[in-house]
Amino acid sequence: MKGYMTTRAARVSSALLLLIPGAMSAQAKKCDINDGSPYQINGAKQYVIAAAAARKADEVPKHLSNAIKVLTDSPEKINNELGRQFLLMRVYTGWLKRDNAAYVMKRGDMGFTANPNGTQNVLLAIDSAVTAVERMSPDCASTVRPYRDQFSSEIYNRSIQAMNADQNDSSIYYARLALQLSSTDPRPWNILSAVYQKQNKMDSALIAMEKVISLAGSDTIYKKVKQQSRYNLAVITLTNAEAAKGAEKDQGIAKARALLEAYLKDSPGEASATQALGRAMRLSGDTASIASVFADMLKAPDKYTADQLFEAGSNAASSGRDRDAMSLFQSGFKKNPNHRTALLNFANVSLQLKDAESMGPAVQKLVGIDPNFDRGWRLMAAYWQLRGRAETDAAKKKAFGDSTVHYLDLQAKTNPRVDITNAISNGKTYQVQGTLSNDGKAAASYTIKLELLDVAGAVVGTKDVPKLTGFVGHAFYDAARPGTLINGV
Repeated sequence: MKGYMTTRAARVSSALLLLIPGAMSAQAKKCDINDGSPYQINGAKQYVIAAAAARKADEVPKHLSNAIKVLTDSPEKINNELGRQFLLMRVYTGWLKRDNAAYVMKRGDMGFTANPNGTQNVLLAIDSAVTAVERMSPDCASTVRPYRDQFSSEIYNRSIQAMNADQNDSSIYYARLALQLSSTDPRPWNILSAVYQKQNKMDSALIAMEKVISLAGSDTIYKKVKQQSRYNLAVITLTNAEAAKGAEKDQGIAKARALLEAYLKDSPGEASATQALGRAMRLSGDTASIASVFADMLKAPDKYTADQLFEAGSNAASSGRDRDAMSLFQSGFKKNPNHRTALLNFANVSLQLKDAESMGPAVQKLVGIDPNFDRGWRLMAAYWQLRGRAETDAAKKKAFGDSTVHYLDLQAKTNPRVDITNAISNGKTYQVQGTLSNDGKAAASYTIKLELLDVAGAVVGTKDVPKLTGFVGHAFYDAARPGTLINGV
């Protein structure tokens, strides 16, 4: 073949792999294709048989080329289009079954007399022939689809292998190649969505997810990839909507909610989707519906992760269900008692409920974890103020008042102020983002010390982020290598 042509990997001898006449009747009893007349059809059939029986590799192209000529030189004279497409399908398959066969070939080399110097995509040719047979004789679909599927599956697997090896361009190439052969298969689009996300090409990733959902339809074979795309598309759409305004925001939230509701209809009670749906309802202002979403979390919190329970708690608090929020946070703390943002939200809910007994330990832990967070000290002041308002003993009331003033002063004097805006985990990697503000009169340079705590509160990893006048970067901790952090800013 020519140097520019795309080739396949070597495989075993084509003679063993060409499907022989009569195989269709064994695979699908209802499939009835006349592959013996008129004479052009019978002649092409004999060439296919000869190619399958050839003992020398160089004999195979000659027989296949002759079959192509018979079937394509004057197709209008062949009064058996179903048989012609069936034989063409088998001939194209024969070309690709050869060792080191090319996906794209010169037409003249294949036996075409029309436009011999042009090129022919053999994958597209197989797909076209299979589609034609399926259209003319639906009963033959199960007979002819394996001719196409054997190659689409092979190419699809190459796309997966390339993606896993971080060979993104190759993965995209093979996924698109698989789609040429099987344009209605949602799986290559699923690969494309994953690779585009790795490349941060989010618009392309979203389009690919939409294609997966559309092509999967109600086919149970593709339920897993459809559900994955539904969830990913919903979460990304919801995140984008949060940053949008006006009609764009409303439309994004509505779309994400519809996707999540459809997801949960097919996978009832799935924790991550349930959590995300509650978030969508909260953003849409539908506080009345949120209770139904986290009802199961309240009844069976052990089924959910700490992060899911904390998210549900935030949703409950935002919709005015403070008691439910308290319960959800408390269930989450049993699994992760040192979650900074959850402690902050729990303290605020406790303050709203005037529950000093619950608020005190949470605020104490919050300022211990995040001592440069000025709002933590303000909450500590609010705690003592809450205690003072409920106290009747004059001496204690004065002491509580003094404590309130003390912590308000600490808040005012906190410098630098550090505000953690994002802290997420991804497998064994942890990312922290935030801002540092210097309210002093003189310029200063600071070193931020980050500590990773385990469930018991023990420090299992640290990272110093030096020479900061503003904490605008991030640091990653690799839990697989204790004490080692990467990509620090």
